[in-house]
Amino acid sequence: MPIVIAPGSTVQRLAMPAAVLAASRTANLSDVRVFDATGRPMPIARIASAAGLAKRYDVPALPILGAADALTVTGVSLRLDGAGTARVAQIDGKLSGRPAEAITLGVLLDTRAVAGRADMLMLDADVPRAQPVTFTVEASADLKDWRPLGTAVVYRTAGNAVGPLKLGGAVLDDDYLRITWRAASRLLSPVSIRKAALVMHPAAATSVSIAASLPALTDAHAVEFEWPSANAFDTIQIVPTGNDMILPVHVFGRDDREQPWTPIGSGTAVRAGAGPTSPPGIALDGRRYRTVRIEADPRSPGFTAPPAIRLGFSPRAILFLSAGKPPYILTSGRANAPDIYLPAEAIMSQASGDTVPSATATAAQTVLRLAPVSDEAAVRRQTLLWSVLLAATALLAAMAWVLWRRSVATQTGDSNP
Repeated sequence: MPIVIAPGSTVQRLAMPAAVLAASRTANLSDVRVFDATGRPMPIARIASAAGLAKRYDVPALPILGAADALTVTGVSLRLDGAGTARVAQIDGKLSGRPAEAITLGVLLDTRAVAGRADMLMLDADVPRAQPVTFTVEASADLKDWRPLGTAVVYRTAGNAVGPLKLGGAVLDDDYLRITWRAASRLLSPVSIRKAALVMHPAAATSVSIAASLPALTDAHAVEFEWPSANAFDTIQIVPTGNDMILPVHVFGRDDREQPWTPIGSGTAVRAGAGPTSPPGIALDGRRYRTVRIEADPRSPGFTAPPAIRLGFSPRAILFLSAGKPPYILTSGRANAPDIYLPAEAIMSQASGDTVPSATATAAQTVLRLAPVSDEAAVRRQTLLWSVLLAATALLAAMAWVLWRRSVATQTGDSNP
């Protein structure tokens, strides 16, 4: 796409359009190139994200209580009728009448006041020594539908504190966090979490987005598509079409059919004009998945037509040296392209001043066409089946040929005196 150079310096800052991020086949944008009019690549450099410095938020831990031994049954007896033949089994008993004992099933963190990307969660906790304990962190906006953010196995030795739980930059916006734990064997002492500290990066600047069209519906309550880019989209805006107005939706992701679906976001799909404001985008977990599924709430009528969607990306930019013959063009999308980025200091050494002007890539209004999910496993199974059938046919043909040769040899020997 064409680049419009800003006056003031040969060093230019260029923000990546959403179309480039969606077309890129490398997560680090190593396939991005800037060419001049002669086709010569221009020197480029990465620049740090403007997301801001990390910030720590101390959050109190609210216990999630449950009843221990709630289904304890006493006075159990087993009777089998018949003379040694078990035909009817009957269990008699009654629920234990003693008061239920409250136990801690997990903790709840009210993190609705923070927004941005969660890097890690640090716990002030007591964990049994010399016993592996698996912690699971989940997020929810309504305390009903939870999406996983990460798991970590903690093994504490004497004198060591619980290490941080990495969340991988998961996007939080008006969410609660839930922490639960489990162990392969009975815990020698209870797990106790007093408080937590959440390390966040502020929400990025206004994201860049691109409109996309979904494949045709094959299920009124779900539509799936393949995501070809190596870069994850952070938000998805879902706008109903057809006769649909408002639908609760859930978004899932996975990398192949052998994996279960991972919840990555949920929200409400609102048709434009159905509310006082424009439909909001649904924040996702920030990870890249090969296959994405948009699912309408099973209690709803479902989709009458594929919804319109808009995919949002965190802003990214590069520096480049406009030292060639204009005009310049921006390209991406070549798989296995070598990384040719220079250090930013090398590019900045050619700057005319302290301020770097911003060039703009004039991208045409495009709609990204998303492909339906291809069943590669079925193709492999079909190929294997045909290979086996062809091999069996060849084997039968070889056996028939050998039997025919033996028959001819036998007839020839019988005819000789």
